[in-house]
Amino acid sequence: MPFQPKIDLRQLNSFVTIADMGSFSRASEKLFVAQPALSRQIRLMEEALNVEVFVRHGRGVVLTAAGELLYEKAQTMFQDLERTQADVSAIAGEVTGQLTLGMLPTAAHTFSGGIIEEFRRRYPQVTLAIKSAMSGTLQQMVSQHRVDLAITYNHGKLKHLHYTPLIEERFYLVSPPGTEVAGRSELTLDEVLELPLVMPEEKHGLRELMEKEAIKRHKKLELALEVNAWPLMTDLVRRGLGYTILSFASVHELVQRQEVVAIPIHSPEINRSLAIVTPKDLPPSIAAIKLAETIMNQVTLQVDDGIWKGRPLFRNNALDNLTAASTPSQDED
Repeated sequence: MPFQPKIDLRQLNSFVTIADMGSFSRASEKLFVAQPALSRQIRLMEEALNVEVFVRHGRGVVLTAAGELLYEKAQTMFQDLERTQADVSAIAGEVTGQLTLGMLPTAAHTFSGGIIEEFRRRYPQVTLAIKSAMSGTLQQMVSQHRVDLAITYNHGKLKHLHYTPLIEERFYLVSPPGTEVAGRSELTLDEVLELPLVMPEEKHGLRELMEKEAIKRHKKLELALEVNAWPLMTDLVRRGLGYTILSFASVHELVQRQEVVAIPIHSPEINRSLAIVTPKDLPPSIAAIKLAETIMNQVTLQVDDGIWKGRPLFRNNALDNLTAASTPSQDED
């Protein structure tokens, strides 16, 4: 027996818009629908569901518990509908839709421009947005479906996320030109730990990594300055106010302009792995798969050109793992 819905998409769209705007009057202006007609849509929807979805007050409306559940489900449904439309259109050869890519600040500056340029050239019908955040925040945004896919550190291994290995990159000491160490071909980690460092705050992955390495050697980080904004970190180094530790790709352009010097760290080498992260509970759209392919192409090109000092971790069949619908295993929570 076919399913007979009690509410329709127009009512749901009106409901979501009212919830987002916080009032019927503002939603009426945005939807170009008279406020009495909008109120009638919501009243009919509430009668069909036998619940109230809004609590009215002097300044507007807020969601009830039932309204919050409906809002969450409606958002997911609209996302699924948008993805379905885009995927069906892609069968005819036209990749469409909207995507949000999450990037680490240290990777975004050099890397995202190449991704956007190639992706826009190949898939002009897809709207692409970029969000920059720390690794833990990006993974949370992916799990909440606020970001379609993200490039993050390959750590944490959260059970509800899928990790496609991307690249293992080496860390370098970033020094102002003209210092005693600037002419060195490489530096030991012990030598690096003796230098005044410009580092992010403690919760940052790079800071945690260097703190652990210092503790292993019964040392403390010599902090010159604590800065969270990556461009400011490199600017302070350029001004001679300390040293920092980053991947070569993060400072490639500054090295080319001879504004800073990047020196490999050894004994031991310090590396980190990056991955493409996607949600397990939502198979990627065709547009998202094409974006992942573009990311991998850019990694390959930048490694070949010497911009990114690292080792690609993906194989030719990497996209097969990404496109496979992921379901939690029985031993997962």
